[in-house]
Parts: sequence; structure tokens; C-alpha cells
Amino acid sequence: MFKRDRIFYFACGLCSVGVALAVMGYEFALLLFVAAYLLRPALHEFGIARQYADERQLTIHSRSGNIGFIVIILAAAGFALWKASRGESSGGLPELIFIGLAAKAITGLIMVGEYRKAGVVIISAVGVFLALFIIAEGGFSVASIFGIVVGGIIVGLGQLARKFPKAMAFLLAAVATGAIFAFDLYDFREVGTGLWLLFITPVVTASTCLFLGRGDREEEVSPRLRAGVFGTLGIGAAVVFTLAMIFGGRNEPITSRMAAAPDGEVVEFQDISCVGSVEYYQNGKLTSCTLGREDTLSGQPLPAGTVVHLTSDGYLDWCFLKQNTEIQGHLCRGEKDGFMTGFHPNGQLKTAWLAQDEIIQGIPCAKFQFLTALLNWVAGYKDGSTVFYENGLLRYCELSENFTIEGQRFKRGDAVRFDKEGKLLVKKD
Repeated sequence: MFKRDRIFYFACGLCSVGVALAVMGYEFALLLFVAAYLLRPALHEFGIARQYADERQLTIHSRSGNIGFIVIILAAAGFALWKASRGESSGGLPELIFIGLAAKAITGLIMVGEYRKAGVVIISAVGVFLALFIIAEGGFSVASIFGIVVGGIIVGLGQLARKFPKAMAFLLAAVATGAIFAFDLYDFREVGTGLWLLFITPVVTASTCLFLGRGDREEEVSPRLRAGVFGTLGIGAAVVFTLAMIFGGRNEPITSRMAAAPDGEVVEFQDISCVGSVEYYQNGKLTSCTLGREDTLSGQPLPAGTVVHLTSDGYLDWCFLKQNTEIQGHLCRGEKDGFMTGFHPNGQLKTAWLAQDEIIQGIPCAKFQFLTALLNWVAGYKDGSTVFYENGLLRYCELSENFTIEGQRFKRGDAVRFDKEGKLLVKKD
């Protein structure tokens, strides 16, 4: 079972480097241990180095991999439910579970060998899930109608790929490339893996499938070409994930983590009531924790269960509110990890996801909906929330009704921006 071949010695080399880096204190050494363990089955699954495996070994790898996948998904789901029962954040576990299930589904489609059909199904699935997500966020609103329309268009493009697989393959590749440059996804210090995993990966995979399935007879695709193409995709995904792990958050000061208190006990850390685990900067100052009870930071009362993040100077930087909370006169959305409320160093509100329509400094600003963020991305404004300057003046919002500003007529849903003196910056075309 354990063959001493080139793969074995290379895996031993990875482990040795991992041990050395772990001793030196580098946490990403864990990636090398994972790579060493998964190296052989990964190479075999991608059709590489099959000369080092027999059918029995491949079968064992496949069955053990399926069992391992089931165990890790169930463990992640159970851990997420356990944290939720304790009133703690799930820490991105639901997203990881979704990614794992999506990866298994996509892989299953590809391994059938009907590449054109796989590409069509993947693109159609992207459209369906996008529409469902917008509907879930927007409820019964214009955003939901927009989501149905956008999702329908994407599904329609997927169906169109049945007739024109080659053209759609190039179109999807262009869309993925444009998204990478439009959203600066190559800068791993600033960008998370969400867009890479949930958009770029399925689009590139679908494009590849359609390209391989462009001919009349898909069975003519050689095993070598198939292994090379999907092996390259797999290696590319691994490289992206590794870069994101190593360089992600590099602009943030380095922190270390330790347990705050056992059994959910509330403990004061640097005059802040914390529960669960806490993070510290290297200078010993508190970085982040979950509030064990209602507390006041930078003059702002925050509810228990709120995850707070402080700068290295001790100022409140941002927080994930446990529930909808009024902050400096604005009702900010909570309840979900996706709504980050930001603050300036002087304590003034910086970014807010409004839970209701509000009149702010005479401007009718709309509450946040998924459609808002989507349109802001298209417009090149990547935050999607209502934004304020350090002096408290409104910087950006989306209008909740038709309105005239400085003689310019705007429609409901239009985005407006102002300078630090409150003057309109973006004029209506």
C-alpha cells in the first residue's frame, strides 16, 4: 500500500520542510502537511503519475476519500450548529460546507465525461443560486425581480452553450479574466477567497468543460488532454488558495490567539467584556473578541454577542453586530456575519448597512438590499453600504425615493456621493 516511489519521497520532503517551518513558528506550515498527505491521491485523481498506482490502490483512495469527505462535512455542520447554540459566530463554516458540496457536485459532473452538458449545468446552477440568493436577501421587492431576471439570463446563456459551446467558452473565459482585474482579485493582501471560490472557479470550470465539449464527439477527448487540462485547473486552484492563505490580511498587524475564558464565562480584557477566544496584536493590545455582555467601545454602546475589532492603537475599527442596533442615530443591520459596521479612529460611524430607509442630513437613503451591492460593484464602488466621513457628514448612499439635490433630479435607487463639505460629487448624466 505504501510504495516508496518518487511520490513517497517528495511527500517526505514536504513534511520535513513543514516540520522545520513549524518549529520556526510559521503557521502556514500546516499547508505543507496537508499537501504531503493529499499528494498521492490528488495526483491519481487528476490522472497524473498513474504508473505509480494499481487499481486496488485507486479504489482505496476513492473510497477513503468519500468517507473522509462525509465525515468532515458532518463535523463542520455539527460544529457550526454547536457554536450557534452557544450564541457564537459560525466562523464561515456554512460557506466552507457549501464550497465542499459544490466542489463534489462539479467534480461529479466532469467525471461523467459529458463536458458540454457539465458546462451547461454549471452555468445554469450559477444563475439559479444567484437568483435564490438575491430573493432571499431582498424578499418581495424590486431586487427579487431583478434577481430572477439576472438568474434567468445566466441560465439562458447556459442553455445557449448547448448550441455554441466554443463561443460561450471564450465568453466565459473573458468574463472571468475581466472580473479578476475589475475587482483586483490578484491582490491577495486585500481580497478574500469568496469571489475566487464562488464565481471565478465555476465560471472557469464551465468554460473549460465547454471548450473540451465543443466537438461533435466528446469521447474523442484524449485522456492525456483531459488529465492535463483538469490537472492544471486543480493546481491553479491550489496555488490561489495557498497565496490567499499566506498573503491574505498581510496589511493587518500580526496577531496571536488564545482562549479568553472557559465554558463561556465573561472575562474583562483591557476593560472590554469578552467571551470565547480573543486575539492580540504583537504589542499585547487586544485585536478582536466577542462581547460577553453589552459594552461601550469608543463611546458606542454595543449589544452582547457583537464581534468587535480594534486597531493597534486601541480604537474601535469595525464590528459584526449581533442584532440590529442604533448607532449614532442610524439603525444598522446585524444578525449576519456579512454586515460589517465600520468606524473612523475618532469614533464616528464610517460604514453602515441600514436596516430601514432613513433621512440622513436631508437625503433619503435606502436600506441595504443585495441589489444595492450588486449595482455598486457594477458602478465600481465596492463597499455597497452607506458611508460617512470622519466629520460625520454623509459620503455615499443610495436614494430611497425620487429626489432633487442641488438642482439635479435623481430617481429612486440612484447612487449619490458628496465631498467633505456636503457638496454633491456625482451628477446625474
